[in-house]
Amino acid sequence: MNQTTKPEEGIQPQSMMNLGAWLGRHQAFGLIANRCAAADAECLKAIHDSGEYKQLGLTWDQFCETHAGVSRVHADRQIHYLEEFGANYFKLVDVMPISPKTYRLIAAAVSDEGLELNGERIPLVRENRDKVAAAVTALRAQAEAAKPDAGLSAVRKRLDALLAAAEGVAQRADRPAELAGLLHEGGYILQRLACALREQ
Repeated sequence: MNQTTKPEEGIQPQSMMNLGAWLGRHQAFGLIANRCAAADAECLKAIHDSGEYKQLGLTWDQFCETHAGVSRVHADRQIHYLEEFGANYFKLVDVMPISPKTYRLIAAAVSDEGLELNGERIPLVRENRDKVAAAVTALRAQAEAAKPDAGLSAVRKRLDALLAAAEGVAQRADRPAELAGLLHEGGYILQRLACALREQ
């Protein structure tokens, strides 16, 4: 359990006014739900970074619970997202849920004007939720496909599926000679491709 810290000597009136102003903004933004999530995160960051809450004799954990009305974990997470992604992350989250991992994949396509896909910019407003969701799905697929090992991974999955299907057919094949010939032909093509790759 956190212990209340002793108030610092000589509490500065200006610091208390600053703290009160930032706290008031945080509470106001909280009343407008997620539409001001970015500004709310900025308020929490300003309060945290200034350290003026310490003059109340409170830890950051206690200040969040007592005065900000949020948990320290939530406050720290919002501040972290603001620092890593900027305000546009919160604009997108307000339109549709998105994980930080997915946002990292599509971050380059997000700007103040909206989400860009194939030259089109989709404004980040709730009325565009379906278009934004479809664009996020397409951008994520593009980002995944662009990864260096994405092609190799896809080949591995298809090869595994092919081998599993062949084994299943072999167990109940009514034309085993035909299946054997098909597998032999496929094996020859794969072997020739493997030899060509080794020679590169």
